[in-house]
Amino acid sequence: MKKDILKAFETEKLIPRFIGAWCIINLYSALSTSAVFTDISFTFGLDLALWALLFAMCFAALTLISMAFKNLPTDEWVFAGGFAVFASFTLTVESDFWYCFSLIVLTAIALSFLLKGDKLRLGKLRLSNGLTAATVAVCGLILLAAVAAIGCLRYATYSSPNFDFGIWCNMFYHMKQTLLPTVSSERDQLLSHFAVHISPIYYLLLPLYLIFPSPYTLQISQAVVLAGGIIPFYLLCRLKKLPNKLIALLSVAYAFCPVLICGINYDMHENCFLVPLLLWVFYFFEKERYPLMYLSALGVCLVKEDACLFVLFFGIFAFISKKKYLHGILLVLFSAAYFALAVFLLTKYGDGILSSRFNNYMYADEGLLGMVKIIITNPAYVFTQVMDADKLIYLLKLLLPLGLLPLATRKVSHYILVLPIMLINLMTDYSYQFNINFQYSFGAAACLIYLAIINAADLKQQTRRYMACLAAASSMMIFIPTAGSRLNQLTTRWETGQEEFAVLNEALDTLPEDASVKASTFFIPHIADRDEVYEIRSENETDYVVFDMRPSLVNETTDLREAYLQNGYEVVLDVEDHILIMKNPDSEY
Repeated sequence: MKKDILKAFETEKLIPRFIGAWCIINLYSALSTSAVFTDISFTFGLDLALWALLFAMCFAALTLISMAFKNLPTDEWVFAGGFAVFASFTLTVESDFWYCFSLIVLTAIALSFLLKGDKLRLGKLRLSNGLTAATVAVCGLILLAAVAAIGCLRYATYSSPNFDFGIWCNMFYHMKQTLLPTVSSERDQLLSHFAVHISPIYYLLLPLYLIFPSPYTLQISQAVVLAGGIIPFYLLCRLKKLPNKLIALLSVAYAFCPVLICGINYDMHENCFLVPLLLWVFYFFEKERYPLMYLSALGVCLVKEDACLFVLFFGIFAFISKKKYLHGILLVLFSAAYFALAVFLLTKYGDGILSSRFNNYMYADEGLLGMVKIIITNPAYVFTQVMDADKLIYLLKLLLPLGLLPLATRKVSHYILVLPIMLINLMTDYSYQFNINFQYSFGAAACLIYLAIINAADLKQQTRRYMACLAAASSMMIFIPTAGSRLNQLTTRWETGQEEFAVLNEALDTLPEDASVKASTFFIPHIADRDEVYEIRSENETDYVVFDMRPSLVNETTDLREAYLQNGYEVVLDVEDHILIMKNPDSEY
């Protein structure tokens, strides 16, 4: 008995038990009061004597459990579980990134303690190939459900604006009618989307849309595309002979990856195809199935004109790092030729390339050529543009959910695949491109996932196990205040706004199907299945004008409403605090 008591109070048992009890009591305190723990007054609203008593009782109870189950790592599990639950709860309240980062640092320290000597006794756990595949499939379904739920709730709650959802709703309507990707609300005229971005990849979604012609189809399709990337991800892991437990941990990191889930916070974009297509390129390359690799590379290029830059840098990577000289050269030449052709077509027949996103490199109207000159001759200036506080946070959000594995290599050539991320996401001063809430990070995510897998294959077992655990934990911890918080907000809005949405749906249903309409941005996705639909400040003459009169938006169009009334427009429907519909006096409807 004395021996059991002494063992229960050994330092390596005492510390995790103390921390576990501390987390449990603090969690209880946070849940049992209406005060918010982020407020300094929180502590002074507690009964400190009761807090101390509860802590002592909890510690004593955990000590008795440790003595009763002396052959089990109860203290370590209480420490791990208590810290995980307490940290997760606080992240639902405090969304500041640096708070989340501090918890990840603590998690890294905790993991180094728990994994050393296998204190949780997970070493004996065995995962069969079948169970691992099932785990990967479940993780893919989790990602699919999260992305689909956010997308569908955004549309259903009138939270999806014209950019970037109304334009796609209108484009797919036209594709259904004529097979042409024309859209009226993107450039305030009926114009092919390919004049803005060359994105034939959208035709892959058209067959499903023809069967289920609904905006929900587009949101769910995007979720399927992103989740589908877990298939080449799993095949790559198997090909690189990663252990099953490691694959399972990395699958969890993939499922909760905030970059993949938050990237649809502004609805739909063709960039979602970059995740699966690039991963297929990497897999077929590693598998030496080169015809399929080139087919996947073509698919990447068909996503958008700048997507071929990922193929170009992968060609350089294949040439230098993998010594696949022929295929490296062919990938570089193919992607460069495609990019040149796309730039020519957009310049001659379209709106031109969006070089304005690199205005910080534009000088004396030299365009992209001037940018190349600056990169070559003035690297110091480039580095001043690459890093600031916001971009540091962005990088951490990219790398932490992968446990920093993309950087865990001595092979300098692996960093070639970081270069397109630097070029596309970091060198720009266009803030959306280094913000995970937008779609511009999907290509970066695919490159980093590939680097994480090939680097993990080269690491020692203990190191990669630690980094994979950190990846899974970090991914979920960043998920909670970002994607998890967003999903909770949308769910609450859906549950509390049923009356509002019913009124808006009924009002918009009164618009004739073949009438041309100008509308406030959040209404456009709901009326986009027509030949002509424009944003509210369009200069085009339309049959109807629809104003968003909800209190948070009504003041944005006060001047415009007065102008239309003075021009003789007739009010055909006015629902206070909801919607106002005016009819053009010259309209035939």
